[in-house]
Amino acid sequence: MNWSGNRVDFRTDEEKAVTAVSPITTLIVRVQSVIRETDDILRLELVDPSGSELPAFTAGAHLDVHIADGLIRQYSLSSDPVDRHRYEIAVLNERAGRGGSKALHETAKPGLTWTVSMPRNHFPLIEGASRHLLIAGGIGVTPMMAMIATLEAREADWRMHYCTRAPEKTAFLARLK
Repeated sequence: MNWSGNRVDFRTDEEKAVTAVSPITTLIVRVQSVIRETDDILRLELVDPSGSELPAFTAGAHLDVHIADGLIRQYSLSSDPVDRHRYEIAVLNERAGRGGSKALHETAKPGLTWTVSMPRNHFPLIEGASRHLLIAGGIGVTPMMAMIATLEAREADWRMHYCTRAPEKTAFLARLK
């Protein structure tokens, strides 16, 4: 069976309605902290510069981060969706990439302000599922961290299979142990 070009939309009717009437807007965030997860992965905590709550998001959501020189890159939110005072993203330094991750690795420091999109979710958890199997490879674990927080809060039945090249290259290893 050829699945290319077929897309299944798992969003709820409410999420579809909000997406249909809500244009993508931006907000300003301040880099609160830069944590080195591995030699190639930075974890960045982003906050509202005024200390206000950030817009709500659901597990699986991402932000468009506006980087210098017009670059815009998408990064999944890894923070607990209940915590409205910070967003967390993780950035793998893609040495052979198009420059977005390299620019973030070279310039990210506490105090910087960035323009980001409102959170959007094209990868939500399936509501009402009796069990959840999360499968991740490498930096693809990022949205799973928010999913785990949500599933744990719901006391849901879940399991994750996470494949990486080596322990020293594993994002969120300490949190997952």
